[in-house]
Amino acid sequence: MSHDVMSSETTDLAALERFFEKLALLPSPEPPTPNLFSEAGPGTNENRLSNLMAFFMGGYPGSPRWLAKAVLHALVRQGGCDHEHLQRIDWEAVTTEREAGSWNAESESTKRLDLVVSGTDFVLGIEHKVWASAENNPFDAYDGFLKSYEAKVYKCVLCPDESKESVRAPATDAGWPTLSYSELLKSAYELYGQDVVPSNQTKWQVFYQELLQHLDAIAHPKEAKTMTPEELDFSLKHFNDLYEASQRLEQLEKELMVEGKNHIATALQIENSEITTNKNPEDWREDQTRVWRFFPKMWRENNGGGSQICLIYYPSSESEGNENIGFEVRVYLESQERNDPWLEEVEQAFLKVTPVTKQLDCTWYRDGYGNDTWPEIAGRWLALSAWPREYTKAGAMTALGDLAKWVDEHAFQTETHTAG
Repeated sequence: MSHDVMSSETTDLAALERFFEKLALLPSPEPPTPNLFSEAGPGTNENRLSNLMAFFMGGYPGSPRWLAKAVLHALVRQGGCDHEHLQRIDWEAVTTEREAGSWNAESESTKRLDLVVSGTDFVLGIEHKVWASAENNPFDAYDGFLKSYEAKVYKCVLCPDESKESVRAPATDAGWPTLSYSELLKSAYELYGQDVVPSNQTKWQVFYQELLQHLDAIAHPKEAKTMTPEELDFSLKHFNDLYEASQRLEQLEKELMVEGKNHIATALQIENSEITTNKNPEDWREDQTRVWRFFPKMWRENNGGGSQICLIYYPSSESEGNENIGFEVRVYLESQERNDPWLEEVEQAFLKVTPVTKQLDCTWYRDGYGNDTWPEIAGRWLALSAWPREYTKAGAMTALGDLAKWVDEHAFQTETHTAG
């Protein structure tokens, strides 16, 4: 790089630093009214949000069925449900099951639906998609499972308004109607005065209203936040600086992905091409957290699922370097069985080998407060969470590679798992 180019780059960076100093002087806007489920609940986590939906679909003894009724009313509007039949449903007999399914002989695995609502004479299958694709969903197996109820069958794929074509196209091809959050909310609010307001369960009224507002925020993310007049004037005045900053952020995130993939590939002694990632980092909007998910091909082939290792990063002032970014490394292991002993063995080995404080002989550690491992999706997934010993980008990359190597050796190279 020539001296002139280096000098120009230094000048540009200095100008950006001055811009950020001006940005920091902007008065903080009035905080919006918080939503319980957006801020401290499931956020956009598909499984936790499905759990919450199940509750308001009669998923627990004594829980209301308001949301189940709203889904069926929305399907009536689409022509996907019989209105006369809807009027005859005994809602006190309606229950909902999460991750319900049956054994599929062709794939030699159990195929599960996110939500299965059933009554005395009907069954409703709901595949819930927040961000994930539907390209690999076995809709034929879902249809066979629903028919086994020997009742009137209704079905839909529930998704945010701006869902991807990778959700709508496979669903349409399989004959599954898609139902947007806005379509569901329209019916939910129409029924609110009839079903929710007269209820004596005041606690559930409040929580249900929070859930509907949370779904609305996901359905209309661009409408969730607006600028103050001061912020708008500042942004218009400094548009070029904002654009340059956004370009540099994009470059940084791509750099993190490339470096992360390099460290994992080196640790596993494989080519970079044998690791897949999403095109862009996942955005956990509720706390400004970003996630790169890495899927080693060898892991997928060993267990037939989506086992992965993640680099998680977010704004933080606690870095041990001259940085303003924090990191977490996390592994998700998938099994085709609920409560698979293999997952339990890996979990116990991880807890045993991972120190609860920083140790020189391990490049990662855990907090030791019960947030280190947890099951997901009805016990078919296991999450392993750790912090880099050195709380910097360099330390995170080292921990990412070392943890990938440890997981590969203890989860995928063992005789027990290979035999399974």
